[in-house]
Amino acid sequence: MIVVINKEKLQKDIQLAGYNITLLAQKVGCSKAHISCILNHERNPSAKIAVKICEQINGKFEDYFFIETVHK
Repeated sequence: MIVVINKEKLQKDIQLAGYNITLLAQKVGCSKAHISCILNHERNPSAKIAVKICEQINGKFEDYFFIETVHK
């Protein structure tokens, strides 16, 4: 499972890259609601979405996300 580790930095860097939630969602290929839920810790992003977010804002995955292992 991938979790957001630094919500404030991610939100700031999204804005610095010139994006709002709607535009980022369009570029990443998901809904505005999905991005909002990720930023509010209501949903965890898939690896694909997390990587696409990083690509769009020219950021490093490890600055914003953490891969948490789940054992059953």
